[in-house]
Amino acid sequence: MDSIKHLENKNIIHRVDRDDCFMETGPNAILLSDLPVQNGYFCNLAEFPILHMMYKQGMALPDHPGNKGQSPWLIGVSDQVESQKNYIFRGNYGLSTREEFKEAGCVGDEIDIMWNLKMKFNFNTILDASELVETTVVDTKEVELRPEVFLKRTGLNRYTLRYNDESIDIDLNLDADELYEPPYHLNSRKIDREYFSIIHVGEGNGWDNARPCMGSIISYQGKIYLIDAGPNIEYSLNAMGLSVNNVDGIFHTHIHDDHFAGLTYLIMADHKIKYYATSPVMATARKKLSALMGQDESMFDSVFCPEVLDCGIWNNIDGLEIKPLFSPHPVETSVFYFRVLGPDGYKSYAHLADVISDRILKNYISDNPKEGISQEFYDKVWKDYLEYADIKKIDVGGGLIHGDAADFKDDPSALIILSHLDRTLNNEEKEIGSNVEFGSQHVLIASNQNYSMNLASKILNSYFPETPEADQQMLLNTGKVSEFPAGTIIAKDSTKMDNVFLIISGTVDYIFSETGTYHEMTSGSTVGLMNGLWDEPIKGTYRASAHVEALVISKDVLLHFLKKNNEIENLKKVSRRIFDLRCSYLFGSRISNTNLVKLAQRAGTMHLLPGDVVPGGWPRDLYLIKKGKMEIRHKGKTIGKLGKWESWGGYPVYPIWKDLSIEAVVSGKTSCEFYRISFEVLKDIPVVQWKLYQLWSCWGAHS
Repeated sequence: MDSIKHLENKNIIHRVDRDDCFMETGPNAILLSDLPVQNGYFCNLAEFPILHMMYKQGMALPDHPGNKGQSPWLIGVSDQVESQKNYIFRGNYGLSTREEFKEAGCVGDEIDIMWNLKMKFNFNTILDASELVETTVVDTKEVELRPEVFLKRTGLNRYTLRYNDESIDIDLNLDADELYEPPYHLNSRKIDREYFSIIHVGEGNGWDNARPCMGSIISYQGKIYLIDAGPNIEYSLNAMGLSVNNVDGIFHTHIHDDHFAGLTYLIMADHKIKYYATSPVMATARKKLSALMGQDESMFDSVFCPEVLDCGIWNNIDGLEIKPLFSPHPVETSVFYFRVLGPDGYKSYAHLADVISDRILKNYISDNPKEGISQEFYDKVWKDYLEYADIKKIDVGGGLIHGDAADFKDDPSALIILSHLDRTLNNEEKEIGSNVEFGSQHVLIASNQNYSMNLASKILNSYFPETPEADQQMLLNTGKVSEFPAGTIIAKDSTKMDNVFLIISGTVDYIFSETGTYHEMTSGSTVGLMNGLWDEPIKGTYRASAHVEALVISKDVLLHFLKKNNEIENLKKVSRRIFDLRCSYLFGSRISNTNLVKLAQRAGTMHLLPGDVVPGGWPRDLYLIKKGKMEIRHKGKTIGKLGKWESWGGYPVYPIWKDLSIEAVVSGKTSCEFYRISFEVLKDIPVVQWKLYQLWSCWGAHS
């Protein structure tokens, strides 16, 4: 998703002026990864590189010198070419027929207006996905891409490109600990949880190689809500001492990748994040994420908790009021107004991402209701845009589909922030609005509570729900909230712990070099709890990878609490299972101890003898191997092997394994011992389903 930004950083992409047109140089083809996911992250997010070809290079613009009759080009294995083609189609058009608008809940004149605007933005036609991009499938045979230019797939994610007597080998595989890098650097910032505040996490756009894309965080009653999730949202959250498990919900304006790509990270949470959007926006998000993952749209509900917002009215979410308003854009888009009642009345924030300029919208006014918009609709759009807010953030990216700062010079809002740019503000814009730095925070209603302690209380209660509240309060009162900057070692390998650390926010890396183990621990996890129970030194080192807040409790005080409430034996009983679960890839990273306790309590054990077959083919429940080995067979042929801490089943949404005659058989001469975990336990832990999706999509690519 950051390919263009990295090329800009390397000065490979250049601006050129040709025939009085602005354009840029750049690539015209993309070789896709065979694997849709590597090391937990999507590899193929080709929308913005394709948009660069279409609009920055001019391939899709009528009468542009860069339009020479060729389309952007996708090359790769068939399933990834098809997936990316459909995902790019949705990213370009959103809802593509009147019938899809009806299915999304739109009616009557609303459909006519949205459809007329879509035609205006898209030069009066909706191209088929195959017309948007050129595609070439490369499987086993060498393919001639252009005269004398040949590409051959030589293995999984390995290719050779040949021209005349020259050739180059291409390896798209990432190493085990390798990730795609962000194109910019962010300094660490500590943010405070407030009653109602706005935290600024991005002011750039999809082309800005120096800043994150336009986005904000709302802190309301100590909870964390995102407004949009652009590329590298994990990096942004970590820079502020937050992790995906600290996010309660997201308000989504639209599905262009500079506001959408971060959804692929939010599905890595250990709880279902609430997804708030209007019905048309939610419909497009379902279709785009479905296309990207190669799944049906029902998968959206398995990784998010969707909540539809009514457009044009105030929606109330526990006292946080939200009013979405329609904004003209090539895909279905809403701007948001937020307000909260405080001691001095309502305080408000407006987030106007991807608005349209007055100049462009005026051109769409028509007396013919079938060809454009009415004067009445135009007036309503600008009345909505110019509504007062205490703080208003506005897209002023310009061009055909973005806003113009000059249109807001008479906006009555108290503070205007100009955003969604890949440049600095000019002098005219500086007279209209302000710019903000990453991580800066505007407090609209201050808190008189300690939300860190409130969150610690909730985590403690999830561990010990049957213990008296007074005893839990004793732990909180004797404990102390401490902070650990990124890079700080919290606990070293082989040391005995005098304290137990309950992680409130931030991320902690667990590293145990002896076994090559690495896990990322987030909110709700503990350091030293089980070792304290056994009075043993810890194994491995715990290191803050982002700014961490933790409740530090004396081990002796905690043991007193546990003995008094008869909790020691219960914890010891599950501690071994928790350790076992932590050893696996599925349950190692990003799963809080509170979830692991639930999993350990509800996991059953079973044995199968050599030659036995796991019942159910691709079973609904998960079988995690504790001892022994298994072979995966298709029509009697071995296509893979599984060993200790690897798993089978548990992801019924993945279609290919349900339809194939595939089975798992105990191999070798010894029996196999499993933890069997019901899908009913797993279904509400998105990160586990996500990891299973990765594992079995990788299997699909191999087979």
